[in-house]
Amino acid sequence: MDSTFQDYAGALAINQSKNDVFLFNSNGNLVRGNGVSQRLSVPILSPDFNQEVQAVFRRERNRGIANPILVGAIPFDMRQPTHLIAPDWSERINALGYSLSPFMDEGFTHRVMEHRFSPDHNDFLAMIEQALSIFEMGHLKKVVLSKVLILTLDRIIDIPRLLSNIMAQNPNAYHFSVPLERDVLVGASPELLLRKQGNKIFSNPLAGSARRLDCPDRDRQAAQTLLESSKDQYEHRLVVEAIRSSLSPLIHNLHIPDHPELISTPTMWHLSTQIEATLADINPPSLFELIKHVHPTPAMCGTPTLEAQHCIESLEPHQRGCFSGLVGWCDFQGNGEWAIAIRCAQVSGNTATLFAGAGVVPDSNPESEWLETSAKMRTMLNAFGIKENVI
Repeated sequence: MDSTFQDYAGALAINQSKNDVFLFNSNGNLVRGNGVSQRLSVPILSPDFNQEVQAVFRRERNRGIANPILVGAIPFDMRQPTHLIAPDWSERINALGYSLSPFMDEGFTHRVMEHRFSPDHNDFLAMIEQALSIFEMGHLKKVVLSKVLILTLDRIIDIPRLLSNIMAQNPNAYHFSVPLERDVLVGASPELLLRKQGNKIFSNPLAGSARRLDCPDRDRQAAQTLLESSKDQYEHRLVVEAIRSSLSPLIHNLHIPDHPELISTPTMWHLSTQIEATLADINPPSLFELIKHVHPTPAMCGTPTLEAQHCIESLEPHQRGCFSGLVGWCDFQGNGEWAIAIRCAQVSGNTATLFAGAGVVPDSNPESEWLETSAKMRTMLNAFGIKENVI
């Protein structure tokens, strides 16, 4: 029998009347919570961050929570305030898995009343051209540049129904709904930054992408072309080597495959590498310490990191905020999962802001990067049931 919105809402115990529910669903865990016991907004790079985290956990344990949890979002720029919450109520159970069949909620559609890009097409191409000129002058090897699409829709967005649609259409992703101060960040990320289970660490960087095609033969050819692309292999190698360099001083054993593999979402092909590591038994770093060493990777920022960050700050006309930051959870025992906040939207009322970035390297083509970022937005446009060709 085909699944419906009610099936997903029931399986997730989604309260359809509320937009303040945190949810994170991976292939291993389903974490959900609601209400706010405590908030933590201290930037993760603040010298007080670790002390504040322990203070939150201590107060939660004093109120009888055996293994308290922090959930929420960490911005792309770790100097900015975090959006972390110790919920009034939370639970971590086995992942929803794939027992429910994918579906298309035919009744869930929106018409676009207004839309605009930042930067627009011409300014985006000029931004890429500026980045290409920077490559010729210095040590920059790669920079990830992005655009946002701001939509005004014909009606108030039903966030639980949107989340169910996202999950149904993207069953293999990291699904999330994170209440922020004025809106909700909701999406289906294909990319895991870090998972910690005891002394085991897992990461799954993606870099190098190609749009899926409707024709099966052309789609297979697009995947093969991506796998053989020297430009995309170079871009992917930069990411993997940066993670290797960041983790190596902190771990005992590190396993990284020699070559990436292909993975797909309903809209994109990606080059993917599954990384596993083991932490030392004595004084292992916390998950937040690992995040500070690894984030942002060249997949979201570029390399070298500082040069890429300066390039982003000087060229992008918008503030990323939580886009290309992290969403996830961490408990008192040190376990947790943090996915990269891509293939997502910030939603409030009848407005939605979508985000997509492209890795720019010396042989990038500006128009191709525009098309790639547009294709990445298709995940969320499909989930909204938007039929207009706004990209």
